[in-house]
Amino acid sequence: MMKSVKWLRGIAAAAILFLAGPVFADDDNGFSEHQTKRAVDTFEAASAACATLDPVFRVDCLRQAYSQTVRVVANASVYWEAEVALTRVNRGLYAFVREHLDRSVARVRVNGGRIKAVTPASVPLAQQLYRDGVDRAVAAMRGASSLEVRYFEPISQALLATKSMMQ
Repeated sequence: MMKSVKWLRGIAAAAILFLAGPVFADDDNGFSEHQTKRAVDTFEAASAACATLDPVFRVDCLRQAYSQTVRVVANASVYWEAEVALTRVNRGLYAFVREHLDRSVARVRVNGGRIKAVTPASVPLAQQLYRDGVDRAVAAMRGASSLEVRYFEPISQALLATKSMMQ
């Protein structure tokens, strides 16, 4: 009895795989225009709110924009390289905010989060850190395979559009 149940389960699994095969397109590689658009829309919406803030708040605000975008791309494992590139920028900004936090300025609410201010004297350093981080992230995404670049390029463009925000 037990052998026949296992045997039937095996046949059922094989039949499901055989029948489900045609459902997946030959070019189904895990990437999707929808996933890329969600990542770009998330980043653009969050960074647009950051543009309205005083420069001392933009560093942490952009950090949160990256964090939100990482959560979107983390849902699809094929976006791993983009996730790593975005996470590196996020971590660099996080460390910078911790090191240059201006405790005399109250936090502000933006994008559902509480944004911290950095010291005014550290803003030029933040600008350079941000530009370098964006450049490295874009280089990593553009240096991926041609298939990945196709889906990462809109994300890269969104990142590049924010470089002037830290000027």
